[in-house]
Amino acid sequence: MRGEKTECGFQYFLDFDFYEQEEKKEIDDLLFFAAPENDNQRLMNLQYEYYHGMPEKIDKIFLLLLEIARKIISKEAKEKKLIFCIDHKEELAVDSASLVIEQILKNRLKIRTSFIAYLYLQVKKTMYSKTKAQKLEDYCIKNNINFFLLSEDEKRKVKRNFEEYKKEGRHE
Repeated sequence: MRGEKTECGFQYFLDFDFYEQEEKKEIDDLLFFAAPENDNQRLMNLQYEYYHGMPEKIDKIFLLLLEIARKIISKEAKEKKLIFCIDHKEELAVDSASLVIEQILKNRLKIRTSFIAYLYLQVKKTMYSKTKAQKLEDYCIKNNINFFLLSEDEKRKVKRNFEEYKKEGRHE
């Protein structure tokens, strides 16, 4: 333990980092399959290699996630009788795979059991969730408002009306 004089008195520092120790244990606990039998096991192996000092594996994780996301989207579209153009399907797949990669890179996400299940949730999110901007756009279309031609004051008024509309529970 070491101490440093600060404006508020002494501040003591431990010689080790609890979070670093915890993360090391999490990394050591990741699964690795000697002979992966499916996409989930291949993803688990790539994750293991990524966290064990092979950062280039993140590219392979993304490509495999992208391939699987395409299959999930196609299956979902077929089951729900949804029609998407090829470009939109690809955009959904890229967005879904990117959400998983973002969690790995920013938050050091470590999947314990099923990459496919986590990806499936991200696909559902990209397919069915709307951003606030998309909801505002829908509101403007429904009310024949060309938001981009409005002055700043008029835009603020439309946004206030939209917030009231949401509070009343009349939005989708």
